[in-house]
Amino acid sequence: MEHKKARAVEDPARLICDDALTEVFRRLPARALAACRLVCKSWMSVLTDPHFIHEHLSRGQQKLLLFANDRANDRSLAMVLADDKSMYQLSRPAASRSVFVHNSCNGLLCLGDSTGAVEVLNPTTGESLMLPMPMYTAGSSQFSSCNWHCLGFCPQKREHKVVHFYPGAHIDSFKVQCEIYTVGAGVWRQVGSFHGAPTDRGVHVNGMVYYLTKFRYIASSRINCLNLESEKFDVMMLPPRKSYGGHCSLTELEGKLCLLIVDGALEGPPRTMDILMLNSHDKQDWTPRYHFSLPWLMPSCYFTPKHTLFHEGKIWVQLLARSLYCFDPSSSSEELTTAWPELDFSFSTHTFIESIVPLRKDYYFKQIQ
Repeated sequence: MEHKKARAVEDPARLICDDALTEVFRRLPARALAACRLVCKSWMSVLTDPHFIHEHLSRGQQKLLLFANDRANDRSLAMVLADDKSMYQLSRPAASRSVFVHNSCNGLLCLGDSTGAVEVLNPTTGESLMLPMPMYTAGSSQFSSCNWHCLGFCPQKREHKVVHFYPGAHIDSFKVQCEIYTVGAGVWRQVGSFHGAPTDRGVHVNGMVYYLTKFRYIASSRINCLNLESEKFDVMMLPPRKSYGGHCSLTELEGKLCLLIVDGALEGPPRTMDILMLNSHDKQDWTPRYHFSLPWLMPSCYFTPKHTLFHEGKIWVQLLARSLYCFDPSSSSEELTTAWPELDFSFSTHTFIESIVPLRKDYYFKQIQ
């Protein structure tokens, strides 16, 4: 009887300790939490709880990630630009295959290679998930606009989904086929074919995947958008503009969809880039957000920004394959400045948040239930 009473007294104290421990966990960086999961079962239970994971993720700071294949040393590198210049070294699946990043979402990298294989990786925890081969794999590459993947997150269902866009049956068709893989489900699902083949790789913003269609150089260009909750498509028209110059593309800045427009003649400088930001509550309301000049790299060089990202209050722009520039909106200058010395190998840039989002099946079963 006394033994049972003692246990009843201990339970509230244990709850207080658990609450205090959870509060400590909330303040630790993701890399420390990844190690804490291995201490004991009770810590693992707290750190794999879906509510805790997404609450910790919402507090994370967005960083800049450089991904490159170091062929000389037969390895893939993912370097996070932060105060400590932290670097992760990732092993390549095989020496004959070059790995590349389709995109990043919630601290997960969606990786691909020339065979069409897709892998989801959390470089912070080291966990990875190799997906079944998609139904269509021909022409898969880092630069393909007709066969690409995009990892996104559905906040309503708290599900990560990989969307695969690939061309229709006829090579000259303006239709695009789409299949979706829900992480934890185990199979690809066809969601139909849609008008408007992509002209550029898409972008994920707040549960939506957006991409430009084939008519990007004329005023009737449009943006196709896929809702990851309903898995239905919708269409948005580009904002009215006198000219769309030589190129336009989509990106995500400050948590919103942005349209990048490059203007200027090919024969000589200056070339400029305008960034228009979409109002989240009105699909027709685009606000001019940033304007700056692009550097003159070489005569008759038709280049377009490969990636444009927002990090530490600055706009980071990757030009060509080895050059990274940045623009400071608070500066009086409209020029891009060199942000990183040219590397010996090509790289791609991505926004990244260190997280403990796991890739084990039991987590997703727990989440679904």
